[in-house]
Amino acid sequence: MEKDNEFLIPVSGLALGVHSFKFDIKDDFFADMDYSEVKQADVTVDLEVLREELMMTLDFHLEGKVLVPCDRCADEFYIPIQSEQVFYIKFGAEGVEESDDVVVVPAEEHAYDIRSLIYEYIILSIPIHRVHPEGECNPQVLAMLSHDEEPTDEETATDPRWAALKDVKLEDN
Repeated sequence: MEKDNEFLIPVSGLALGVHSFKFDIKDDFFADMDYSEVKQADVTVDLEVLREELMMTLDFHLEGKVLVPCDRCADEFYIPIQSEQVFYIKFGAEGVEESDDVVVVPAEEHAYDIRSLIYEYIILSIPIHRVHPEGECNPQVLAMLSHDEEPTDEETATDPRWAALKDVKLEDN
């Protein structure tokens, strides 16, 4: 397949039944995505397409790893990801209401580009809390973060405008 067409799934010419596709997502996939937090990855996408008379069901299975910064020490590391998603393509008139996992396309549409779906599913499969496995964080950064120091006079100084409020007594009801 041509590079430009590698993420196009045939729609009108696809025979009824189940069809399988496989995509290897590498670093170059993310180079085309503006503002992507992921720049390096090694993800395999297995796609099973069930073509029916009036719709198509796309069953995505993603597995691999992506390079992300650690939330604790900020060093980058590969975090494993795994995800299963289902997306539906229905055939009908344009302008019909769609949802997050359903799109309506004209029946005469030749192909559907799944590039943005794959990107979205990879990003959504990255955990919210990204931390190195125990003991693998950068020890120098952890030492700086855990450095216990007495606060300086400047940090504990009270604004004189608030100092007067310390002596105010409130009535108890």
